[in-house]
Amino acid sequence: MKDPKIGQTQEHQDSEQPYDRFLPPLSITEEQNKLLESALRIKIMHALADEPLTSKQVAEKLHKTPGNIHYHIIKLFEGGLLELVRTEVAGGIIQKFYRSKGTFFHSENFRGFQFRNEDKIEHFTTRLTLSSAELAAFQRELMQVITAWESKITQGDEYGMEFIIGRLPHTDSSSEPEVSP
Repeated sequence: MKDPKIGQTQEHQDSEQPYDRFLPPLSITEEQNKLLESALRIKIMHALADEPLTSKQVAEKLHKTPGNIHYHIIKLFEGGLLELVRTEVAGGIIQKFYRSKGTFFHSENFRGFQFRNEDKIEHFTTRLTLSSAELAAFQRELMQVITAWESKITQGDEYGMEFIIGRLPHTDSSSEPEVSP
């Protein structure tokens, strides 16, 4: 660990380890859930998932102003959703490198979106028969699609999406009537 007053870098914890974006969802508090009620903050969490970056680097990556991104990064850090990985001094300026603690979240307090009828875009339901391995593969693919869209530079209105996967009560297929050709 180098002293930032005289040297370049100060390391924080063991946070330079590679990050697996598809870890189980991070359990968050009601306050943290409120901090994540912004598509921009979700994009920041993804931008900081792969490698530690400064707020200026995140701003460049997301095509936003550094001041705007710095504000949101400080809120996410103070809320315990980001970790400070290292501090560097460059040209007399202290640069702080942050990493997100997760990109998928679970909150006991989340009660779903309450859309007005005129704001509902789509509502999909389906049933799938899946083994444990197939369910895991389906979940991973779904998370990859969500991550890809959460990470993109996009414009326009903000949309809420809610996905629920649940096991349905077991039905005995032998009790269903047979259909003759």
